Amino acid sequence: MIRKISTEDLMLGMYVAELDRPWEAAPFEPPFDLQGFVIRKIEELERVQTLCRYVYIDPNLGLGSTKYLSESYTDEDMAHMVEQITHHVSLNEFYPELIPVEEEYERAQEILNDTHEVYQRVVKDLDAGKTVSGKSVEEVVGALVQSVLRNPAATAWLVQLKHRDESSYAQAISVCVLALSFGRFLGLPIKDMHYVGIAALLQDVGKIKIPITLLEKTEPLTGVERQRVRQHVDYSLLMLRSMEEVNKEVLEIVWSHHERFDGTGYPRRLSKSRINTLAFITGMADSYEAMMSERPYRETKTSFEALMELYGQRDKSFPGGLVEQFIQCVGIFPVGSFVKLNTKEVGIVVHRNRVQQLKPRVMILIDRHGNKLSHPQTIDLAAQYLLPTKTPRIITSIADPKEYDLNPTEFFDLAS
Repeated sequence: MIRKISTEDLMLGMYVAELDRPWEAAPFEPPFDLQGFVIRKIEELERVQTLCRYVYIDPNLGLGSTKYLSESYTDEDMAHMVEQITHHVSLNEFYPELIPVEEEYERAQEILNDTHEVYQRVVKDLDAGKTVSGKSVEEVVGALVQSVLRNPAATAWLVQLKHRDESSYAQAISVCVLALSFGRFLGLPIKDMHYVGIAALLQDVGKIKIPITLLEKTEPLTGVERQRVRQHVDYSLLMLRSMEEVNKEVLEIVWSHHERFDGTGYPRRLSKSRINTLAFITGMADSYEAMMSERPYRETKTSFEALMELYGQRDKSFPGGLVEQFIQCVGIFPVGSFVKLNTKEVGIVVHRNRVQQLKPRVMILIDRHGNKLSHPQTIDLAAQYLLPTKTPRIITSIADPKEYDLNPTEFFDLAS
């Protein structure tokens, strides 16, 4: 239930759902129609207090305070929630971008290549029943964590460009990088980042035991077939338990990443706070990537469509507050998005602006006359005030790269 409070009582971690004035009259730029945000920093708190006399908070979406938790939960639920909030939020970190995205590309490229090789080898050995050490996975995930912490845009873009095929390897790495980026956004402790990364990379490894005819079936699955596909969670657990040096926290995430907030998930039909927060993070990353991947039984969704579907599933599939934060993390125009500008130019988003979501950095690929540029120019839409004599560039819509004969992989070398 939304509650009105004085901004003098506003605290870090609260979710501001409405202001005391129209959003368009405030100097904020919330994504889509989700006009709200979590107060994360003292500067943000002071900004709201300066602008407004009162605001409306949503207790169910706030991260830092238990004072306004909804009364609809049982005492037992409350105890679990307070425990999870204490562990995953009050101990969170602030991770600044340590280096420019351009400086991280080459290192991120090497790390992703290593991850791909290790993943292929581990899956092959697990499928053959060989004894596998988890040390190599831990090492590559550790390198991925450090890359994401230095600058998450580099790995995000390289995954979009280099791994835009539909193999299970590419999908696993995409989910891993997205889950780590989300974990960074939430400020998870480093230890939890490692758990999330390893689990996200290996959580669906059990699918190699499922007949490919079922995974690629175009017609609706029968009840028996659906249960057969869902067995991949059990297979994944068996495989990971056979590995050496796999942490129990990783196993719990893998076991729970298909569980859902309203109890409709599987295999244990857990609900609400019975589901590990880290499992929600990997599950949401997996769902988002699945929506944007080609499948024989449905069309691929755009990032916007996938985010809106997730938004529609808040407090059903995933906790509403976590969904809101995921949308804030991914943003309106994720790295790797092709976009059209008001100047008739077409470009690709190479770096997001966390404050001004509508003004990322864009590499211009097609000029206003429809010609491909041999030497693409990167512009910062948020810095155009430095050039007052020019018409400001504005993103008007998402572009279909096929319409402009653009192959995403062509720009991988430009990134590196």
